[in-house]
Amino acid sequence: MTQEQSTLIYIEEKDKQEANASAKFFADKDLQNRIYTNVLGAELAGKYLNSEGFAISPVDNMHNIKKVLEEIDISDIILPRTHIDVRMIFDEKYIFVPKSHFDLNILPDIYFVFQMAQDVSHVKFLGFFEPSAIDKTKENADYYFITKDKLTPVDQLGNYLESAESFTKTELTETDLLNFEESIIDFVDNDITDLDKKILLKVLTKSPELRAKFIEFENFELISHYAANEYELEDDDSEVKPEKTQADNTEDNYSVVDFDDFSEFKTYYNDFDVFPNTENSQNLSQTEDVISPEMYDDIDGEVSPDENEQN
Repeated sequence: MTQEQSTLIYIEEKDKQEANASAKFFADKDLQNRIYTNVLGAELAGKYLNSEGFAISPVDNMHNIKKVLEEIDISDIILPRTHIDVRMIFDEKYIFVPKSHFDLNILPDIYFVFQMAQDVSHVKFLGFFEPSAIDKTKENADYYFITKDKLTPVDQLGNYLESAESFTKTELTETDLLNFEESIIDFVDNDITDLDKKILLKVLTKSPELRAKFIEFENFELISHYAANEYELEDDDSEVKPEKTQADNTEDNYSVVDFDDFSEFKTYYNDFDVFPNTENSQNLSQTEDVISPEMYDDIDGEVSPDENEQN
């Protein structure tokens, strides 16, 4: 196999089905496009890593959490010693990273860069890079951009992953889990403070157990929602039907996303205006690593929830 062929990852029907299963849950077309792209990228990265001997499970990422996927442009895989995010691009001139990754302090260790083929049959693995390679003078409202020459070649990935020294897993106490389960409910209900949201997201990147609990909670909520709707329909003889919600976005209600040509597939990312902006090139403020025995230590000088209650 040539080096060129070894960097090609072919898109199979099951990869599309996984992306569709996530995208069709939401009604907004732009959101569907972005989520389809994110999930497809992660599926292809997982397939590549599996072929290289790295086993991946559903709780090894955050993008299986619907609420996280809805709110954040994320396409992640979390290995024991490396947190990866996938950037699916359509033009090598525009390699982009969401500013939200900086804002929320959920930067991965490395980004994979996949370029979609014109016929949407495969992606080419162009290389990978660390967040420190990002040039923050190249930006638009939502993204930073880097150039292709900043990428590390794919043939160096194995050595990078084998020698990685970061640690992507922490054990939570039962008390911590209970506290974060409350934060999960607040997050889903859009009733969470910015500080608590940052803490929750950071801990989710470190705790497979908490990610599994979040997924379990969403599944339970979805089942309960459908059961309640069915009960209401059976109990209501009137012609008035309940208003559709986001959770009602099933295959019967919305067409499945199916990108069969390049132009439609890249719709979500077709408005990149890259320009230098030295005024906004400084590092965005980040939270500290909050994975510690004091899970609610001060972040960026803000008062922790416990201290707020005391005051």
